[in-house]
Amino acid sequence: MPTTCGFPNCKFRSRYRGVEDNRHFYRIPKRPFVLRKRWLTAIGRTEETVVSQLRICSAHFEGGEKKEGDIPVADPAIDPPLSIDLPPKEGKTTKRAAKSSPPSEASLLGRSSFTPPFLRQTKPCRD
Repeated sequence: MPTTCGFPNCKFRSRYRGVEDNRHFYRIPKRPFVLRKRWLTAIGRTEETVVSQLRICSAHFEGGEKKEGDIPVADPAIDPPLSIDLPPKEGKTTKRAAKSSPPSEASLLGRSSFTPPFLRQTKPCRD
């Protein structure tokens, strides 16, 4: 199925390639939300009117390539390129590692109620 650019008044479709053969499409970013909001404002959409298949062609970015923090413009040759400084990325791996790693021996020994399994007394079994 061909992809059509979602920028207003841009009729580029992936099926019809000619002189503009080197164009490609970008999805609307989900995170950070500030960047998503700026993209939606630039293309005249709201959260309610966005569909998951919506793409913006590379002709709306300076040099035909999207960089970190870039916002699409109608014509990069005429309009000044827009970009925002993004907040630092949150490290998912450090949070996951902290949640999934077992507690250390030092942290367990620091608890007053901790008794290692081999020191626990077992009740005798009655027959």
